[in-house]
Amino acid sequence: MLEILVKAGSYVLMIIIGYVMKRAGIFGREAVKILSNIILMVTLPAAVISSFANYNRQMSLAVLVLFGIFMNLLFIGIGYLSALRKSNTEKSFGIINYSGYNIGTFAMPYLQNFIGPMGIVVAVLFDTGNAIMTTGVTYAIASRFVSNAKFEIAEFIRKVTSSVPFDIYVVMMLLYFMNIRLPWFIYEVAGNIGRANAFLSMFMIGIVFEIPKNLRQLGDVFKILLIRYSVSALASIILYSIPIFSLEVRQILIILLFSPVSGVNVISTLRCNADVEKSGAINSISIILSLIIMTLLIQVFGY
Repeated sequence: MLEILVKAGSYVLMIIIGYVMKRAGIFGREAVKILSNIILMVTLPAAVISSFANYNRQMSLAVLVLFGIFMNLLFIGIGYLSALRKSNTEKSFGIINYSGYNIGTFAMPYLQNFIGPMGIVVAVLFDTGNAIMTTGVTYAIASRFVSNAKFEIAEFIRKVTSSVPFDIYVVMMLLYFMNIRLPWFIYEVAGNIGRANAFLSMFMIGIVFEIPKNLRQLGDVFKILLIRYSVSALASIILYSIPIFSLEVRQILIILLFSPVSGVNVISTLRCNADVEKSGAINSISIILSLIIMTLLIQVFGY
């Protein structure tokens, strides 16, 4: 239990460090763009590569990739409907900030000491579907509303594939299915670089985080989180009741469904010129809530 609390506290501390340094004037909003570029171009791709270093291929679980995509599409739809009568910028904000799970840089490092080898396989496969959405597809969908441009499949594909993490995930997934491993030193180098990703992501969230300025903004943040966790709870009940997978796989998936909002959401919100402070608040608060829920689930499931 102490190990869980220490690991949980370290993530919160990373956010606090970013927030304190912003308030002290050491970092400003201009640092967010620099950090987001480093994360998208360097540390996140490296973290993706290193996450495939020690996998045990199980083709029977490949459907988890589709499950990760499905859960994102579900929340994209909910986010769009939540802003149906609002501006296009609000629609983009909802599409981005209702969806996405922070698994690769948060849930997986947090859980890897508790859920064992099977847990890593399940997390990697679910996160592949999740990351295909958060690192490319979700932004491409949301940006269409901001630009007011007519939908064109070629432009949509261009936006999706212009994301380096998305391209890396697709390549690594293909290698996974073909059971092809990269040379060991590539995983080693990628792992060393990728370890910085969790800190940079949490640090950036701390920089953009702002305490909601009024009750309405605070209400918006908690409304989004309430809907998100309620849907995740309903999905967990359905998942637990239907024995599609083994009990262990279902338990791991349920824990993953309560992962925080994806850290990439803040970057996508910034790129869409939407409310990045509110996105940071959603992200920060979701980390605290998810830590509590995931820790309780770990105890309940006996990990």
